[in-house]
Amino acid sequence: MLKNRDIDPYKLEYDAFQKLLKGESFSIYEVVVLCFKSLLSIFEGIFRHIPGALGYKLRYYYYKLVCKRIGQNVLIDVGVILSGTANISIDDYTWIDANCIISAMLGEVSIGKRVHMASFSIIGSREPVIIEDYVALGASSKIYSNSEVVVPGKRMSGPMIPEEDKAFFSAPVYLRKDSFVGANSVIMPGVELGIGAVVGANSLVTKSVAAWTIVSGVPARKLMAREKFDLPDY
Repeated sequence: MLKNRDIDPYKLEYDAFQKLLKGESFSIYEVVVLCFKSLLSIFEGIFRHIPGALGYKLRYYYYKLVCKRIGQNVLIDVGVILSGTANISIDDYTWIDANCIISAMLGEVSIGKRVHMASFSIIGSREPVIIEDYVALGASSKIYSNSEVVVPGKRMSGPMIPEEDKAFFSAPVYLRKDSFVGANSVIMPGVELGIGAVVGANSLVTKSVAAWTIVSGVPARKLMAREKFDLPDY
């Protein structure tokens, strides 16, 4: 069993999924509760695709009810999928752009103020993913706090095998204030981007990046230092 306090709101779903993988039967209680939760998700599915100002407002008030925290003037665009909402916090004036996915059923995702998560970006959390204020994620960027790794005697075939057979590595990810992730880049488990760090487009970041440093490539390597600035916060 996964030992993680963030899974507590979703323990029933987690245990039911493990039973599914092993071909075990569900109890009547599990069936009833899971069906009820599925009915509630119908409303989210409707709100998800409503365009324009009405859609923004409906999504804002819905997620304000179900998320751990939603700040003021948060924009959640069309097609956004938020799973594990009880573990998701989004601070003031942040925009989650169209068709992004945040998966937080197994770990916390905390997004700071005035962040932009551009279209088709993905955050997958098993350990905390902490994004501080004034961070930007380019289109189709991906942040993972869990990844398959090579472990003797274990499989790397993803989620459709029992937990005890999986080979994976999990570690928190931190994107510090004013850092930037270029389009199509991937941030791997255990990485910390320092204050003002920049990741060039199409990069794979496997190691932490120092503050005010620009990196790029596969794997990402240092290109140069970035000039520091000290602007007021809003």
